[in-house]
Amino acid sequence: MGRRKGNNRIRFFFGVVVLLLVLSAVFYVGQGWWNNTQPVDKQDQQEQQHAQQPPAVPKEWSMVVCGDVMLGRGVATAMSQNGMFYPFEQMAPYLKSADLTFGNLESPLSRQGTPIPGKGIWLRGDPKAAAALKEAGFDVLSLANNHILDFESPALLDTMEYLREQGIDPVGAGKDLEEAVQPVIKEVNGYKIAFIAATEMADIFWDYSYPRTFEAREDRPGVQKLDPDQLVEAVAALKGNVDLIAVSLHWGTEYSDYPLDVQRDIAHRLVDAGAKLVLGHHPHCLQGMEVYKDSLIAYSLGNFVFDKQRRPKCQETVLMKIIIKDIKIEKAEVIPVMIIDAQPRPAEKADGERILQKLKKLCSELETNFTVDDNKGMITIIEGGSDE
Repeated sequence: MGRRKGNNRIRFFFGVVVLLLVLSAVFYVGQGWWNNTQPVDKQDQQEQQHAQQPPAVPKEWSMVVCGDVMLGRGVATAMSQNGMFYPFEQMAPYLKSADLTFGNLESPLSRQGTPIPGKGIWLRGDPKAAAALKEAGFDVLSLANNHILDFESPALLDTMEYLREQGIDPVGAGKDLEEAVQPVIKEVNGYKIAFIAATEMADIFWDYSYPRTFEAREDRPGVQKLDPDQLVEAVAALKGNVDLIAVSLHWGTEYSDYPLDVQRDIAHRLVDAGAKLVLGHHPHCLQGMEVYKDSLIAYSLGNFVFDKQRRPKCQETVLMKIIIKDIKIEKAEVIPVMIIDAQPRPAEKADGERILQKLKKLCSELETNFTVDDNKGMITIIEGGSDE
């Protein structure tokens, strides 16, 4: 009997120990589960997730820009002899290397219309050239210049229709004032890029018996007039709705290597209002480029597709490729080009060196650093550029 009682006590003792161990295990496991299910502060959770993710890499994209594309006169003859794509054969790989390609179309594409009286120089290209422009890589073309209405309204309207059929957006002209001032907005990598185009030659006429200017009106086709105040307002209105604004201006003094002071003032005002690019055309030769407040101004990009002119410098030009990260212009690569037999071609080393050294000097006079290496120029857009 005594031995049985002793055994019972031992069993009871071990039973209590086992129960305590089980309860302890349940307690610790339960506490861990409870802690894991406690509500986590949302901000802390987002910060932890953000810390685990690598920083976003800036999206890089590019835009190629060139000077005047004139497809009439001697160029039209060359195209009829060598094919519609002849003017672009040499430079198409460069034109198509960017996400966006922009230029100034200096001649209508049409078989309609009559020469506007008194003008003296009338330019017109074959409508089939629109397909060649598309094949070459153009996305947007300014029509705001002093030749797009050489054959009056029918030729202008034809040009716009032929370009749109090819998926090319014309800018700076329209069937009326409302359309002429409408910006073109393109999208790259989710960023919206707006193009505006205007010309200072819009209010000129050539015959008092036919005082028809090129300026668009509410009831008349034409181009957008270069009115600095209106353009500044247009840029400021766009600033909050798009990511980058490019303004094309047909302006300046023909055959001059230098922009006028008033041009620099207008360009700076446009940048102050929100433009990141100001692209100039009309002088038929290159002028300097300027970095101003992290924006790039090219006062004249010269000719690009053109027939032979008397001044040798009119056959010297460039193609400029602008590299953009997110919405900040990082740099501009400048490729020297020679126009030979109505066809732009990459410049050989001696010609390229001459073109680039001249452009370097013109840029330095605008307080912009232009470096030359291996037959290519480079402008780096530096934070806090010249504000002068």
